[in-house]
Amino acid sequence: MTRTSQQQSWRSRLWQIFLRDRLGVLALAMVVGGFVCLLIPVGTIQGIGGIIFGTGLTVSISLWSNRQQAAKDTNLRRKTDFYGPLQAEMQTLRERLEETQNGAKPYLQQIALPGQTPIQQFEAPPQLRLWSEFKADYRNRLEFSESSRQLFDQMLQLARNYNAAVEQALKTSEAAFAPYIKTAITQVEHSNDFQQWDKDHPGAFTLNTSSPLPNDWFIRIQNARATPPPQPIEATWATWWLRASPMGNYRPATLGWLLAENPNQAAHAISSVLSSGSGDYPPPPLQWLKAIVDEAWPALESHPTYIEVRGFHEKLLKQVSQAETKLLDKLRDIQEMYEGGRPLL
Repeated sequence: MTRTSQQQSWRSRLWQIFLRDRLGVLALAMVVGGFVCLLIPVGTIQGIGGIIFGTGLTVSISLWSNRQQAAKDTNLRRKTDFYGPLQAEMQTLRERLEETQNGAKPYLQQIALPGQTPIQQFEAPPQLRLWSEFKADYRNRLEFSESSRQLFDQMLQLARNYNAAVEQALKTSEAAFAPYIKTAITQVEHSNDFQQWDKDHPGAFTLNTSSPLPNDWFIRIQNARATPPPQPIEATWATWWLRASPMGNYRPATLGWLLAENPNQAAHAISSVLSSGSGDYPPPPLQWLKAIVDEAWPALESHPTYIEVRGFHEKLLKQVSQAETKLLDKLRDIQEMYEGGRPLL
């Protein structure tokens, strides 16, 4: 940069400062002018200089105090209306993602986002709603820096990608389970136990719910054969085990445990679905369910849709942690500057 261009840039900055803060510039000029007058050894000029200097100093102090108060009010409002609620929402999501990463809980099957149809899970899903609300209003967007807006936008997109990837993994799982369910049902139908039970219970069968016998779960297969569902029984059962039970539009934890590489817990989740609200029929034996899950597992464990879900989960956890840390840093800055510092305990 040449000397001429540097001078022009300096003059441009001075002019911008003057336009933005004319009263502050005027007060500063009065302080400087008054001080110069005080240095002139003429009584009258020194008297005028003292008045000008005092007035300028008073105005400067008043402006500084007002701006400090305005900055305090603005930042406390940002903490209450924006930064605090957003940090709390991200903390909830981050903690839940970490529980999955540590193996304590299954993968979430949905993160609650604006514009997406919610599914019912066995737990209330963590939400990411506030940033969408804030960014929808340009006045609220201005409360965040450009780098923060980009960070939060990326986080929101990762959450959308995660939800979409889970839905693809769900379809993959249904398709993987169906043939093994069909094979397992066929084996039961050909077994001596089922054929004898079917012979002993022709037609309609009233189940003794108070003391069902071990093989009374055969009624599920018997009923499916007597009244075929709109789609093959294996596809119906796969959907039932993975997507929703007939007694409530909730999503079982089956897929979440499969994504967490815990097929044993997935089998228990299926058993739980079949043990509650399913026409009072006893569930199939847990070992029978485990055998089906174990058969389907090798194809699912390294399936691209499963790998994609895990990848988005890892990226989302990293992004949410980064965003939450940034918000926490700003909340601590506000606490130190305007609320008496950090707590003593």
